[in-house]
Amino acid sequence: MFLFVQSWEVIKGKGAEYTNFVLTRHLPVMQGVGLNMIGGFHVIVGSGPRISAVALNEDFASIQKALETPDFAEVTEELQSYVYGYSNALLRATKRIPFSDYGMEIGTWRFNQYFKLLRGVEDEYAAFLADEYVPLLERLGIRIKIEWEIILGSGLRLLLEGVAKSITNIAQVVETDEFRVLRRTLLSKFASQYSSRILAPTGRVEMAFMLGEITKSL
Repeated sequence: MFLFVQSWEVIKGKGAEYTNFVLTRHLPVMQGVGLNMIGGFHVIVGSGPRISAVALNEDFASIQKALETPDFAEVTEELQSYVYGYSNALLRATKRIPFSDYGMEIGTWRFNQYFKLLRGVEDEYAAFLADEYVPLLERLGIRIKIEWEIILGSGLRLLLEGVAKSITNIAQVVETDEFRVLRRTLLSKFASQYSSRILAPTGRVEMAFMLGEITKSL
């Protein structure tokens, strides 16, 4: 399973035009070329572009075929008239976190943790993840939904995607001594260049509404 993520910031003063473009041009073209657009994310806490549009495809070949189309190149170029800081990334699901399906889960929040895995610790890391890190986070209130490997884009890093009921739940978890101790273990034995972000996920219809609301003040 692969995730294709496009991220950007909206140019100040172009909010209304941008929203109309996304709804009437960008999203329909993405669907038309074969990218299964499932929704998006709005970054609430953390660095990086605030808005992301997310496509979920079962195989790399279908994404590659979509990205090679003239329509994808044309609409992506048109998008630059309304946004800045555009980037994209291709993520592949690893097998370290069992999952049956993937969805946006409207009404929840994401706690995403990014890092590079140190060389030669893959087996020990997998055991730590399954036996300690994931169970503790779930007990505290954050369910690790899936682990992604960023295979194309800025940096070859891992992404642990966590789901919580509210931003308050996430804040409470990261302030606990239990989480701090376990994260310290993660960084001392298995990972480097750690960062995290809190995101509000949206569905396809809800994303359109949220992007419109966000850009009203731009």
